[in-house]
Amino acid sequence: MENPNPSPKAPLNYTLIVIVALALLAGLSAVYILSSRGGSQGGGGISLSKPALPLALTWRETLGFGKTQVAVIHGKNDVPLGLIIEVTRSVDGKVMRMQATLEPKGLLEIGSLQCSDNNNFVPGDRISIRNNNYATYDETCPR
Repeated sequence: MENPNPSPKAPLNYTLIVIVALALLAGLSAVYILSSRGGSQGGGGISLSKPALPLALTWRETLGFGKTQVAVIHGKNDVPLGLIIEVTRSVDGKVMRMQATLEPKGLLEIGSLQCSDNNNFVPGDRISIRNNNYATYDETCPR
């Protein structure tokens, strides 16, 4: 004898396929929306970057040492900030590293007194400033 109420297998399978497809589509849409927002560093993708260092860097001409520059770091921080400063010379690729503490709203000058070979910055020299809680700050000496 035939079962008068056969189970609706085919419609259930199609319903399940449609639900899974909609869930996948929703997930892909969410990933696309998040990735199209971009990051704070200017690139696309989901941004997991660290905040910018609370400082500004300017340059000033040295006094009495020719046309070289001193890097001046202006603190925008409210607490002391430990920094690792790396200077890369453009002439010979020599790298010098130093540690410094930037006091709240303080000022640091990086130039001949801090560098072991008594050289100031010349155009093309690079300075990198790091702290583990912030994104690295990189700048090249102009002029």
